Amino acid sequence: MHHMPPVDSEMSPPAGVGLDSYGVFLEFKNAMMLQRRLMMKLLAGEETHPAQAGCLHVLSHNDGLSQSELADKLHVSRPTVTTMLQKMEASGVVERLPDEHDQRLVRIYLTQAGRVLVTRMESVFAQLIRAGVGPMTETDRSELRRLLGLLSHNFTNAIEEA
Repeated sequence: MHHMPPVDSEMSPPAGVGLDSYGVFLEFKNAMMLQRRLMMKLLAGEETHPAQAGCLHVLSHNDGLSQSELADKLHVSRPTVTTMLQKMEASGVVERLPDEHDQRLVRIYLTQAGRVLVTRMESVFAQLIRAGVGPMTETDRSELRRLLGLLSHNFTNAIEEA
């Protein structure tokens, strides 16, 4: 069983935050940073960035989204998705086409090269999931999923109240 390291005594929590809460935050942040680091390492041979890999994944299941729908699904701002799509369009993995019924809307589609890249990205995602979650017991995976769901719920509530 993994033992939780104590919170570094030199890194005290912000005012009004308990040491336990701060320790959870630091573990979560560390796990996210390490997940990103592994993703970067697994993508080192590819000509894509983790954010673009996420975009490809979303489009592989929702080809033809508008830019604003894609931004919403990726939880990024519209200017961020615009910049990302410009790079992806330049590399030939997506194309932006006007909507058939509403010329003001631009829809995003994977190209054939994009579909090939999606297949490679699915392999990278599988490696990432197997490396991080695979070694856990079914009980631990279930508990972590429950707890992360609770964390997401809490953040969603805080966003709505802000």
